[in-house]
Amino acid sequence: MGFGTNIMKTLMFVFNAIVWILGLVLFVIGIVVLAEGKNWNDIIDGKTVPVSAMLIVVGLVIAVVGFLGCFGAMKQNGTMLLIYAIILGFIIIIQLIAGILAFIYSDEAEEVIKKNADQFLKDYDGVSKTSHSLNVIMEKMECCGVNGKDDFATKTDDQKWVQENIPDSCCKNVVDQCGWKYKTKDSTLYYSDGCVNKVIDFFKENFKLAGICGLVFILIEIIQIILAIVLRRNADGVLA
Repeated sequence: MGFGTNIMKTLMFVFNAIVWILGLVLFVIGIVVLAEGKNWNDIIDGKTVPVSAMLIVVGLVIAVVGFLGCFGAMKQNGTMLLIYAIILGFIIIIQLIAGILAFIYSDEAEEVIKKNADQFLKDYDGVSKTSHSLNVIMEKMECCGVNGKDDFATKTDDQKWVQENIPDSCCKNVVDQCGWKYKTKDSTLYYSDGCVNKVIDFFKENFKLAGICGLVFILIEIIQIILAIVLRRNADGVLA
C-alpha cells in the first residue's frame, strides 16, 4: 500500500467524519424544527413539517453514508466504495434539485407569508391557536403586528379584539395587560417594527446560510466521490 493511498484514506476519514457530524447536525435541526415549527406552521402553510421530515431523513442518510465511506476506506472494500460513490452522486443531485426549487419558490413563499399574516391579524382574538402563534412570533422576533403596532387598531375585527389595545407580546417588558390602551402610554415601551418583514428577512438570511452550507457540502461530497473512485482502483484485495 503506497504513501499516496494512505493519504487518500486519511482524507476519506477526515471528510467522512465532517459529513457524519453534519448529518447528525441536520438530524438534530430537523427535530428542533419539528418541535418548534408549530408556531410557524399556519403562517407558512404548514411547510415546517415536510421541511423537518426532509432534514431528519437526509441527516440520517448522510450519517449512514459517512459511516459506509469510513468503513469502505478502512477495509478498502471496492464494492462498498462503489456503492458509497453512487449514493453520494444521488445525494448531490437531490441537493441540487432542492436548491433550485427553493430558489424558484422563494418569491412565492414571501407572498404566502404576507397573505397569511394579514389573515392572522384579521382573525386575531388573543386566545385562538393562530393568535397564540402570532404572539409567540411577536415576542421572539421583537415585533408587533404585520407592519407595526397600529395594525391592531385598523386591521383587526372589532368584534373579536378591543382595538385600543395591543397584545402583551408587543411589550418590551411583558407584564399582564401592558398593551392595554397603548396609545395613552410611552411608545418606547412597545416594539415598533412590523413582523412580516422580520419574518421574511429571517427566512432569507437562513436561506442564504443554507445555500452556502449546501455548496460547501456538495464540494466535500465531490471530493469524497473522487477519493472513493481512486481508492477503489488502488484496492489491494477486495474488489468487486
